[in-house]
Amino acid sequence: MSDYYAGKYPEAVDAETWLLGGVLQDPKSLGEISLILKSGAEFYLEKNQAVWNAMIMLYREGNPINVLTIAEILEKEGKLAQVGGKDYIFSLQESVPSAANADYYAGMIHDKFVLRSLISSSHETIKESLAPAALGEEVLESAEKRIYDLATGQIKENAVPFGEVSNEVFNRLAKMRSNELSGCPTNFAYLDNLTNGLQPSDLIILAARPSMGKTALALNIATNAALLGRSVLFFSLEMNAEQLAIRVLSSEAEIDQSKIRHGKMSLDIVKHLQIKAKEIENMPLFIDDSSEVRAFDLLSKCRVFKRKHNDKLDLVVVDYLQMMKVRGDAENRTVGVAENSRMLKVLAKTLQVPVLALAQLNRNVENRHAGGRPQLSDLRDSGSIEQDADMVWFIHRPAKEKEKKKKDGFEISEEEKRQAFLIIAKNRNGPTTDIELEFHGEITKFKNHLRTSAPHPEEGQAFSGAYQ
Repeated sequence: MSDYYAGKYPEAVDAETWLLGGVLQDPKSLGEISLILKSGAEFYLEKNQAVWNAMIMLYREGNPINVLTIAEILEKEGKLAQVGGKDYIFSLQESVPSAANADYYAGMIHDKFVLRSLISSSHETIKESLAPAALGEEVLESAEKRIYDLATGQIKENAVPFGEVSNEVFNRLAKMRSNELSGCPTNFAYLDNLTNGLQPSDLIILAARPSMGKTALALNIATNAALLGRSVLFFSLEMNAEQLAIRVLSSEAEIDQSKIRHGKMSLDIVKHLQIKAKEIENMPLFIDDSSEVRAFDLLSKCRVFKRKHNDKLDLVVVDYLQMMKVRGDAENRTVGVAENSRMLKVLAKTLQVPVLALAQLNRNVENRHAGGRPQLSDLRDSGSIEQDADMVWFIHRPAKEKEKKKKDGFEISEEEKRQAFLIIAKNRNGPTTDIELEFHGEITKFKNHLRTSAPHPEEGQAFSGAYQ
């Protein structure tokens, strides 16, 4: 093969080391990883192939996977010395702190294997083409077969019988007839009625300009769902976990968050806060404030979370999309954001969980004459966000526009300051509409507006100015 290829063969040796170490840290992860890596041949180093094959043998026989059991199998096969003895297996175990990204490493290993296979296939084609009796059509047919066999080896069979799908449809209908939401509740009445809860596999984009309340609304929805017993994983790429906890406490206890931050509270307020904190401390809301993460990292983290929590994950929130790390070789930021957007949709579909991702709008909305009302073209960095999303929501607070004109004599009433709209600008499975809400900035909380707090508000009902 060296006659035709003089470069370095594609490999991911570090990923092999980290993956094997991750499996030693968490042997249960091998089940998912084995769906990505079909054989030990996908490993570049022979010693890693041997360790992987030993792991698979132990897994299939239901035996424990650890340094001693792997060493025992390799010893029986006469390969223990070849891999470097027990010391090498111990070094694998110590190479990573956990198996959190093992499936990502598996993807890297598989990708390099495909590239090496293509090089090998090309080598065979060159060899056949140089043969004295070579016939073009025969060589072409042989090359096509090799590529076809390689390509079909990457395809997973995902077809589901119609009967199985139709049963799921009737299960959902049964829930609807009993007035039970088929998706994750938000506790915003009109929104839940419109969506029947946030649906598994849906990617929902919540977008607005800075300071409009994106994080507040997302955190309100996450908290509401958690208080109703739903398991919620909140990825915060901008704020740390303590800052989010203060917001949740402020919203639920209805205490000005600035007082909590500065500790300027009377003893009675402190007691009230403590009581509320005790009431909600066990709600299944989990916060991950890791920064510098990619969409693929989120998929790995969610898989680990589901496995750790008995396969229970009802809602994933990402705050926010443009803060996610983009692939290093992405042509530009727009391409990177598009890749992350697509991956979030893959996450939602793969794990069958609604994903609520926050996003920034560009500055065009601020220069629009129509009261700063957002529209789909305002999504920042990538039009593919709109394409990937099943739903796109915008937050619109008219008073924010009026604040810019206060110097021109505009007065803003307290009612106007609280008025907010959740604009459903895209809804793949239902109508688009505006949902009127009430926003309390001092406690970073959105509430149902009286007009939209009933499950079926009357159409054409005028804005009453009353709030719940």
